[in-house]
Amino acid sequence: MGFFKFKVFFMLVSFSFKNVFSFKDAQNLSLEISPLKKDDILSGNVITSQDDKLLKSVLIYGANASGKTNLMKAVGLFKKIVMSSYSSLDKNLLNDVTPFLLDENNKKEPSEFEVIFIENNIKYRYGISIYNGEILEEWLYYSRHRETMLFFREGQSVEYNMSGFKEASLFVKLYKDYDRKGRLEKTAPKVPFISVLAVFEGKHSSNIIKFFSKIRILSGLDDESFRGYTFNLLKENKEFYTWALKILKDFNISGIVIKEREKISPEISLTDSDGIEFKRTIQLSRMGIGIKKYLSNSKKSIEMPISLESSGTRKILHLLGPLYDSIKHGNVLFIDEFDSKFHTLLSKHIFKIFHKNCKNAQLVVNVQDTNLMNTDIFRRDQIWFVHKDQIGQDSQLYSLAEYKNIIKESYSQDYLQGEFDAIPLFDSINDVEKLMVE
Repeated sequence: MGFFKFKVFFMLVSFSFKNVFSFKDAQNLSLEISPLKKDDILSGNVITSQDDKLLKSVLIYGANASGKTNLMKAVGLFKKIVMSSYSSLDKNLLNDVTPFLLDENNKKEPSEFEVIFIENNIKYRYGISIYNGEILEEWLYYSRHRETMLFFREGQSVEYNMSGFKEASLFVKLYKDYDRKGRLEKTAPKVPFISVLAVFEGKHSSNIIKFFSKIRILSGLDDESFRGYTFNLLKENKEFYTWALKILKDFNISGIVIKEREKISPEISLTDSDGIEFKRTIQLSRMGIGIKKYLSNSKKSIEMPISLESSGTRKILHLLGPLYDSIKHGNVLFIDEFDSKFHTLLSKHIFKIFHKNCKNAQLVVNVQDTNLMNTDIFRRDQIWFVHKDQIGQDSQLYSLAEYKNIIKESYSQDYLQGEFDAIPLFDSINDVEKLMVE
């Protein structure tokens, strides 16, 4: 499947956050590989970019209500603030940031987001600190040979690199006693400075926006939400159709048929410019999809509606569009409840496809299937946990690679016995067995 070629790298290195939703203390999701020699397996799961070796995928485990979905929400909210703040002046998106509420002190502390990434072969570190609907601090650094500050904002004051970040000069009124520090102009307290600069297509600010635009977040429980995107790709993109069909042949699907069919709506009421009501019947176009399957012991195929397939087969078909788009364009794809409706072997098959085709795309998913904790397809540093502390009720994020255990074929049993915490519902599998006996 040699459709995907890349010359420029854009990769997520890490995402850090603090005092957001169910997370009280600072957390860091890192896609950098483990430095331990024993973790140096499955080289096909790693992307080498400049001086960085980064993971192609990450699995996140945790009990129900532990905070896995809140992690996805935090990523999505950070993207929304950066991408939409300047175009949504009528709404303060910073008010959507909810701090950890079960500790009275945290209500008085700022919420923070930070992301380290590579865009156009330049490594950036961008972050923002938010309190009470306003930006307390905002920062941007970049690295070539060493990390250099591009700007650091405190409230409405900003210090910036006058030689490396000239795009800021039109928006800063310098203080008399400082040669590179001044007051922000044309930037409201609720708007990220980077969002303002990107409107005017500054070099570095545009790179920040380009990276955030590559972040995609999906819910595996609602695959209908990305169904239409996949169907449009099948209809309009021959390269994708060919790629998808190679995968679907493993499901005995030999072809995909997309039809535009007319649907007559019921009579509806409309009102003209004079306020007079009248009736009108309208025709709506609706996309229908069918699949072709081989007949038993024959090269002949039969066309049938996709609705007759299992929910797992339909979901993988719907998922192929976002998966292809991420591989093709180097997106970072986050999927909540990835393995819903999937058999273990099907989940593994999807990851094998992704790891084989991926050049600089990344996949971060929430899962429950412990059979995926297997070193025939995943490294220890690709397996992460979200655990909710029983006393403080705050969520904590950490990697399997942080444990000093030996490399095993599978970590499923250890996880279910509570070796890594973050287990669903019960403290250990023994508690479940006791209940079954009682």
